[in-house]
Amino acid sequence: MFFLGFGSAHASWAPRDSVRYALYANSPGFRVGLDGRNSFLNGHAVRVGGLRFGFDYKKIGVYTGYYNTNFVEFGATDTIHTGFGYVSSTLEYSLYRTWRFEVVNTYQIGLGNAFDRRISGTDVTRNFQGVVVPVEAGLSGTVRFLRYFGFCAGFGIRLSPFNSYGFTGTYYSFGLTFFTGTMYRDAKKLYHKLKRE
Repeated sequence: MFFLGFGSAHASWAPRDSVRYALYANSPGFRVGLDGRNSFLNGHAVRVGGLRFGFDYKKIGVYTGYYNTNFVEFGATDTIHTGFGYVSSTLEYSLYRTWRFEVVNTYQIGLGNAFDRRISGTDVTRNFQGVVVPVEAGLSGTVRFLRYFGFCAGFGIRLSPFNSYGFTGTYYSFGLTFFTGTMYRDAKKLYHKLKRE
């Protein structure tokens, strides 16, 4: 009976159950940081700059951020100027987490504007500007090698149900990461310690 009950409970488990549990069982930690990545726009490699803030509930994280990029290329006769900017909400689901390692599934949805202007000689061959609703899904990992610093890498895909031409593409990131939550908690402990002294 025990194994049947356990099997039944395990079969009915869903990620939303762990999300609900994380929201109710854990006190959130505030996080803020840069969230840049490399991507492609209209066939051109671009660097997407991002800044986000939100709350970390250990198993999940919820964030809001702003992302934008610009690409300009001046040719002998042709000029290309393309880019986008959007506000995005993010849900992160931790697949594996220890103090040193973390693997995270990321889901984002946003709203913003994309543009693409092309000039050949003195003629404007394309002058597009429209709304985009970026929907992104990705996977990322972090390795902490010092208390406040680590290495992170990730990849994913971005698309939009509106004006997706040239906007849909992959993205990837790698580099150093800073654990602002740890910095904040240590600074808070130091502050209270100095205050008591």
